[in-house]
Amino acid sequence: MTTAVEEGRRVINLRLKGLLEFLRWPHRKSPPDLWHFGLAVREVIAARMWRAMTGKLSAAEARRMVMEKQLAAMQAHLACTKSILNGDAASAPSAYFDVYHRAVQSNRRRLSSRRWRWPWRR
Repeated sequence: MTTAVEEGRRVINLRLKGLLEFLRWPHRKSPPDLWHFGLAVREVIAARMWRAMTGKLSAAEARRMVMEKQLAAMQAHLACTKSILNGDAASAPSAYFDVYHRAVQSNRRRLSSRRWRWPWRR
């Protein structure tokens, strides 16, 4: 049997837990922006295809392209596994996506010409 004091502590703990969850709510990450991610992926692919068609794609860049894909896949799997093992399985897909998002953004910055940028990404 539980005493009134233990019952009161349990109710207070539940209320505190709910309050802390409410206070953390604004700090959650927003869902991934797949539209802009798709545009960035398209831009990276187009830049690499353009370099390949014009003969400006070096062997080092081709190797780098393959290695980056392998590294991103490994890092994404590790980030997803880490989230699951930490008990936060709900954020595992977000962790997986974040790895690819960072890789695409860095490639986009590196491969894009400095003359033109997407208007909303300046």
